[in-house]
Amino acid sequence: MELPEKYIVELNNFQKAVQSFEKGLTVSFDLDETGMDLIKNGQIQKFEYCTELAWKVSKMFLELDTGILAGSPKMVYKGLFQSRLIDESHYLALFETIEHRNMLSHIYKEEMYDIVYADLSKHLLALKKLADILASPD
Repeated sequence: MELPEKYIVELNNFQKAVQSFEKGLTVSFDLDETGMDLIKNGQIQKFEYCTELAWKVSKMFLELDTGILAGSPKMVYKGLFQSRLIDESHYLALFETIEHRNMLSHIYKEEMYDIVYADLSKHLLALKKLADILASPD
């Protein structure tokens, strides 16, 4: 399948965002509480940005590859799963990235923030795997 330029540009943006997210998680810091709070906020922001790019580029791919039109992130990931582009465990992991992004976007509570922050490394793995699949779907 010949991929359109717009898809390739969006995929590259997603891949770069995932690399930046990974880099942000691997750096160790020796900062005071305020400094660490700022770093954590930056890491969370990178997660939110990657999550947004992930479902949007996945939506484009799903439409190009299968013709399935999905209007929401959860429907996009369901479409990838139903089309056997991702397995069930990956589907559930991606679904959780959306759930966590929504928790941060719609309901801000310190406990929610801590739950999402604790799972950033797990979310990174799911997003990296998705980037690999979208770059080499065959």
